Parts: sequence; C-alpha cells; structure tokens
Amino acid sequence: MHWGNPYLLFLLLLIPVFFILIGIAEHRRKKNFQKFAESRFYDFFMQEFSLFHWSLKNVVFVLAIFFMIIAVARPQWNKEVQIVKKEGIDIVVCIDVSKSMDAQDIQPSRIERAKDQISLFIDQLKGDRIAIVAFAGRSFVQCPLTDDYGAAKLFLNLLDTETVPSYGTDIGGVIAKAITLYGEDEKHKVIIIVSDGEDLEENALKIAEEAAKQNAIIYTLGVGSPDGSTIPITDSSGNTVYAKDDKGDIIFTKLDVSVLTQIAKTGNGRFFPITPRQSEIFEIMKNINSIEKKKFDSRKFVRYKEQYKYFVIAALILLLVESMIIYKKKVKFKRVI
Repeated sequence: MHWGNPYLLFLLLLIPVFFILIGIAEHRRKKNFQKFAESRFYDFFMQEFSLFHWSLKNVVFVLAIFFMIIAVARPQWNKEVQIVKKEGIDIVVCIDVSKSMDAQDIQPSRIERAKDQISLFIDQLKGDRIAIVAFAGRSFVQCPLTDDYGAAKLFLNLLDTETVPSYGTDIGGVIAKAITLYGEDEKHKVIIIVSDGEDLEENALKIAEEAAKQNAIIYTLGVGSPDGSTIPITDSSGNTVYAKDDKGDIIFTKLDVSVLTQIAKTGNGRFFPITPRQSEIFEIMKNINSIEKKKFDSRKFVRYKEQYKYFVIAALILLLVESMIIYKKKVKFKRVI
C-alpha cells in the first residue's frame, strides 16, 4: 500500500491517548464521587448509567477517528496507467542583456521590466515549450526548450547585464542562435526578441530574412523610451556614474523603434512596445494561439488509485452508529442499606 500523505499517519499516535483519557475520566469520576459520598453508594448512584454502552460509544468514536486519519493520509493501491498527450509550439525568447538595458528610462530598469514581461508571458503558456536566449555582443542559451515553466522562470530571474560578458548588441546573431534550437522540419518557429533595438552589428534584417525563409515568425518587444536615457554603472569606489564612450562622452541610449519594426516585419511578425499595462503580452499570445500546434511525444504515467473514500464511508457510518448508542437506562431504584 502507498500513501499520499504518509506523514499524517503520525496522528495514529493519538488513538492510545484517547483510550488513556477515557480511563482517566472514569477514575476521576469515582474519585470526585468519594468527596461527597461513600464508595458503597457509587453503584446505586450510577444505576441510570450503562458502563458497557458508554465504553462501546467511546470505542466506536475512536474507531471513527482512526478511519478518518487513514483517509486523510490518502491510502493508494491498484496501479493505473495514464497517457497524457501534449501539443503546443516551441517558442524561443531572446532577451537583450547588453549594458544599455540598465538604463532607467522605464522603471525600475529596462532589463527588469523585460524580465517582468517575459515572466507574465510564461504564466500564459499552456502546453507550449519555451527556451530563453540571452544576448549582447554574442548569444548564450540560458534555458533550452522546456515545458517546465517553473525552471524557465528560475533561469529568467538569474539574468542581468553581466550574464553575457561581451560588449555590444548583436540582434542578428541571436536570431541565428534561436534558429539552431529548432529542428529543420519545424513548421513554425516562433522567436520573440526583447530589446531596446540598438543593433550595433547591423546585420539583423538580413538574418531575419533568412530565418523567415525557414518558417520563422519573429515578434519584437521594444523596451525603453524614444527619448532615451543615460546608463548608470558602479565605479570601483562603489559610486554611481554614467557610461561613457571611447571619446569620454556620456552615452545616451534610445529605443530604436524603426529597427525593431523592420525586423518584425521581415520576420512575418509584429513589433510591440512594452507598456505598463502589459497588454502586448496578451496580444502576442493571441497571435501565437492562432498558429497550428504540433503534437509532442505522449507521456505515460503510472500511479496508484486513491482509495480514501472507503475509509471516509467507514468513519461516517461509525459516527452515525456512535450517535445512536444510548448509555443512560431506565431503572427502578432500590433501597440501599
């Protein structure tokens, strides 16, 4: 026999405690009687009380508690096989972790807002597999394709602008990396790029065009503001300063809507700016759900059947019986000499 909640079986230790308490109650009853009368009058005093029926009532009640404890411990036996068929699509989310994503033109920062959006996106998935690729000057697969959404969110939370130790932003490179996570015969390859659009390599459109020929659909999420912002960094003394270029000028980073829009259009997808309402996530999900989903491998699960209902029924019957046991009886009083 197997148990769903085996730790609750420790409650069975209460059963002997109940019987001990019943014995203590009977002992105290006699002791209290002796405070105001002699022991020889006890049987006369208890003429209306049936010790047998009182004991039977207690035993039945304790047995009901016993079966209740067994029920909540969830006894299981008799194996059953369940075959779960899953279907969905594979989605690769590419998140920009370049230094410009530390800009705070949207609070708390671009990178944190991007992670919040993708976390919400993962919460909406049902049956689909997701991969996470971090990119800056080069790309790194942070989480391979998986339907374990908890693990995906764990990997997502670990991302920051130190994840990829390579300066720059290569959007074309991450599209090429994302394509490698799919099989050649994949009918639909959904790629979501979350970035501020500052493509320093300037090869994204060409690679997006090649990806589209391989059945890729590219959605872009723009994070940041067109007005732009400086990039805060911490110097060796622990002070907050602002990133500068090779000429010593403070870098000012802006959301490049044009680049992200062109990439999405070339990749047969759409561009969405990230907003506080997060409506763009649901719009992307609406588009993705309209795509024909493929069937993943079926999974076979072997488990034991839950059998607690028999013990619940037994406990209820015993409680009903216990309520019907009457321990008081009608007697004719006899004179005690």
